[in-house]
Amino acid sequence: MPSKRKLDSARANGAKSHGPVTPEGRKISSMNALKHGLNARTVILPNEDDDEYNFQLESYVEQLQPVGLVEMDLVVAMVNARWRQRRCNQTETGLFEEQMVKQKEELEAAYESYGEDVEHSFAFRKLSDFGYLANLNRMQSSLERAYTHALRDLLRLQQLRESKKTLKNEPNPRNAHTEPRASASDPFPPGTPANPSSPAQHEQIPHTPPPAPSSNPAAAPGDLLPPFIPREPS
Repeated sequence: MPSKRKLDSARANGAKSHGPVTPEGRKISSMNALKHGLNARTVILPNEDDDEYNFQLESYVEQLQPVGLVEMDLVVAMVNARWRQRRCNQTETGLFEEQMVKQKEELEAAYESYGEDVEHSFAFRKLSDFGYLANLNRMQSSLERAYTHALRDLLRLQQLRESKKTLKNEPNPRNAHTEPRASASDPFPPGTPANPSSPAQHEQIPHTPPPAPSSNPAAAPGDLLPPFIPREPS
């Protein structure tokens, strides 16, 4: 319980503070509220180190660079999963240490001498019979899936955000290529159902004159054939 002097000092210092003014300061303040307000109350146990959790969260934020509340929630989910996985590992170590202390007298009565492998296997068998290790394995698998899903969703959101930014910066193809407009004399542009021809088909085709008639008006079609000369009998 803090003393009255410390409480009065805290109230006086709080009255002097008006909060962050710049956007960067507000962002840092919101991050601190997110770390200490949402996560420290739900994930960190009383005997765990808050500063260590905050350092881990800040490291993830610095590397993954989340933008917006949704991406930040996914980063927090990843950190929470890793934090609880570490707790499972510590719990497993504690269970083995506790069991090895309990079984010491039993092992000394059964063996004249034994090594670490016998001690570990005996503890493992006892813990497995009680179902402790199976529960830890299921919890670790669930936390690993939660971490993987959060990371996958975060990468998809960041990829979608980057693709939208790229499309926004690209030029509009409609402005780069303009269609030819119809003139007043030709209301239908080339390529339309009323004028399916292309502009190249409107070019003039050179005219070929017909062949000149024969100079002899009395000439018959047969005159064009060679004359027939009969052969004399031998």
